[in-house]
Amino acid sequence: MARIALFLLTTSCIGTRDVEPEWEYDEEEELVVETCGGDDTGTADGFAISGSIKDLVTLEPPSNPEALCAYALNPTPVLSGGEPDVMAAAAVCENGDYEVGGLSDPPSIGMFISIADCDENAPTVMKSATGVDFDDVKDLGDGDVLEGQTAYLVTLELGRSVDEALTDFDGDAVETGFMSGFVLDASGEPVSGGSLACGGCADFYYMDADDSDGLFTTNDQRNTATDAAAGGIFVAPAAPIFTYEAADGGAHTWDSQLFGSLPGYASFLLFNAIN
Repeated sequence: MARIALFLLTTSCIGTRDVEPEWEYDEEEELVVETCGGDDTGTADGFAISGSIKDLVTLEPPSNPEALCAYALNPTPVLSGGEPDVMAAAAVCENGDYEVGGLSDPPSIGMFISIADCDENAPTVMKSATGVDFDDVKDLGDGDVLEGQTAYLVTLELGRSVDEALTDFDGDAVETGFMSGFVLDASGEPVSGGSLACGGCADFYYMDADDSDGLFTTNDQRNTATDAAAGGIFVAPAAPIFTYEAADGGAHTWDSQLFGSLPGYASFLLFNAIN
């Protein structure tokens, strides 16, 4: 494996970035980081995925979009213990939006949109991985755009705070990676009293709205369920690829989901209730 040359095209909204991210690729591959907004010539090859970037906790756009790039990932190699393949990349726009184009042949297990520092030598965020469902992209062709796909973000500062608050986790959650996400009702609103399960495969932490006594504790006791006031957020460090389930005593119903964490990433799983 070897680093390859990184070419930044003349930009439309953020200016040229003379950086080379620390991703590793096959020696014969060449990654082109497209400009914000993708191909504006009307002759785009492949489809695109676009949307906004939101902080896990504040749900605000990134404060440093000029330092960030968006990557479309194929997670298939992860199933056999490898690293995800980078399918395409683009600079993040000044307003915190992204659009990654030039995509084709989406993997049947789905894709990820990853938001990461363009230059890993100046880290500001954890690499993120937000899922894109195969059914949403399988029929897209040249020039098509899947819009409105939120990509979530964990700043390096927040990642370290999460690591410090995982009182019963023996390891560095930033290096190991963690799965996080939201338990939501059918209208997309956070749910209180939700909990996750996977037959004991992972340990789950639930964020509350008062961080004065810890992100995941109340009166020195670990929270056992989600808190709507805290966005219904959960965290599972070093979560294996497995089938995860959510429940809240029968008030809502969620489909089970195959998901997991990636080493060094904050990966995001959304549980949206079906009723």
